[in-house]
Amino acid sequence: MMIVKAYHKARNDSKRRIVIVPDSSHGTNPASAAQFGFEVKTIKSNTKGCVDLNELREALTDETACLMLTNPNTLGLFEEDISEIVKLVHQAGGLLYYDGANMNPLMGICRPGDMGFDIIHLNLHKTFSTPHGGGGPGAGPVGVKSHLAHFLPVGLIEKRKSGSYCVKEGDSGSVGRMKAFYGNTGILIRAYTYLRILGLEGIKRVGKLSILNANYLRVKLSKDYDLPINGICMHEFVLSASRQKKGGIGAGDIGKRLLDYGVHAPTVYFPLIVSEALMIEPPETESKETLDQFVKVMTCIARECQSDPGKVKSAPLTTPVTRCDEVTAARNPNLCWSPEITLSQAVSK
Repeated sequence: MMIVKAYHKARNDSKRRIVIVPDSSHGTNPASAAQFGFEVKTIKSNTKGCVDLNELREALTDETACLMLTNPNTLGLFEEDISEIVKLVHQAGGLLYYDGANMNPLMGICRPGDMGFDIIHLNLHKTFSTPHGGGGPGAGPVGVKSHLAHFLPVGLIEKRKSGSYCVKEGDSGSVGRMKAFYGNTGILIRAYTYLRILGLEGIKRVGKLSILNANYLRVKLSKDYDLPINGICMHEFVLSASRQKKGGIGAGDIGKRLLDYGVHAPTVYFPLIVSEALMIEPPETESKETLDQFVKVMTCIARECQSDPGKVKSAPLTTPVTRCDEVTAARNPNLCWSPEITLSQAVSK
């Protein structure tokens, strides 16, 4: 967003203050735009779960600074109209930012730059081997097309003709130095090692396996749960527990019940455009045996929602810390560790 702002400022186009964000994008996108003083305009998805071109056309004006797009989007769908989307935004004078959080299925297969994006941020903590649970650890590079390289932060590594390396301080157009030059070093080295070990063919296999795993689960689970968008997905898809909600069981209850079966709960209630959403995101590393076990557990929970809903609504039942009072926890969180309070005392409270 700093680069977007600097680009329009350099062109004396100060009226570019609106950033368009589809409702299928990650929630951090509008937050990032607002943080740097942009006005966020949300556009709705069409019935296929992708960007509605009519909505986009209406939203584009001479005040449009950028379109922030996740592709595949949070429904796990590739934007089939991406060429037209790029054309419309560029014709309006805006830039296109690629949210690289869902790069997993595209690795080695296609490049955001070829799609027409101007800027990309790769989330190494999602695609490149590092688990992204627990709020992080987040890290990743920002890449730009040549016409934006002038604005990149200072501290770039440059290779000399002699083969040695140096730190390039940049020029007057740079957005400046970021807080930490090296960033989250451990995550960066891990991702680099992952890429070197896999090689080009291995990277392609990762993308294809993530797509295969997701579609395998999509078909298997659509029998017991609703599937708002029923079509080929990429590396993830979104179920809906709307069927179970009729009996008083929500997506959050199902997520908590999964813990009793030793399964890490998926993202629930996101994306917001799906009621009672359960985002299923099986990575390429899961074996067929693991996927089948997950299907078995989800099927069992679907049966429990009908035969013993009380058990599901009380879950988790077997974990060291069982269900807490979520309202109190949200309004009055106790974030201070105390050596006097043991785990058993915390559970009893």
